[in-house]
Amino acid sequence: MISQCFEKRGLVWEEDMQMHSKFLDRKEELKAEHVSNLRQHQELRAMMADFLQFLYQRKPRNVFMFASKDFSPVASCRPPWGTFNTSLS
Repeated sequence: MISQCFEKRGLVWEEDMQMHSKFLDRKEELKAEHVSNLRQHQELRAMMADFLQFLYQRKPRNVFMFASKDFSPVASCRPPWGTFNTSLS
């Protein structure tokens, strides 16, 4: 029995036309979903505007840490199914 070893190559999805097309389709779906969500929930729009204004005023070095501190008061309001649940399809 002869066994062959195949070299593992990295996946460059940007060069695969089908995968790139799926990526672009999903990207557009998510954009439309997010825009719809912002239209339906004006409080999200207000929260984001307040956060961005605060961000521009403070100009923190670490935006992620800044955001985690800024949004920590509402962190207990997360849905039980977790974050980014709708983007798993």
